Amino acid sequence: MPSGRGQYQVVSVSLPRDLVKRADALIPKTRRSRVITNMLTSFLDSISRKQFEREYVRYYTQRSDREAEEERDLLREWRLSDEEAWAILEKEELRGRRKAG
Repeated sequence: MPSGRGQYQVVSVSLPRDLVKRADALIPKTRRSRVITNMLTSFLDSISRKQFEREYVRYYTQRSDREAEEERDLLREWRLSDEEAWAILEKEELRGRRKAG
């Protein structure tokens, strides 16, 4: 089985001394790289989500009135389909044919 070492790259980062002291006081050295990885991943994910949000805003502000109306019509149709599907599932659940969850 291949080792996980090939998936990582060692980097050197300069941080303010007081920040490092605070981290040393709170985070065990054996977990530090995991904590930094999780924080960086979370930060990068939030940037991606924000970018995605901006793209949605741009899309919705640039579409025509006709496109907006077509989308509203589709959403109305889907809402009815969703309601029908939920009603069927609830009936099956009441009959004991399907477990919830």
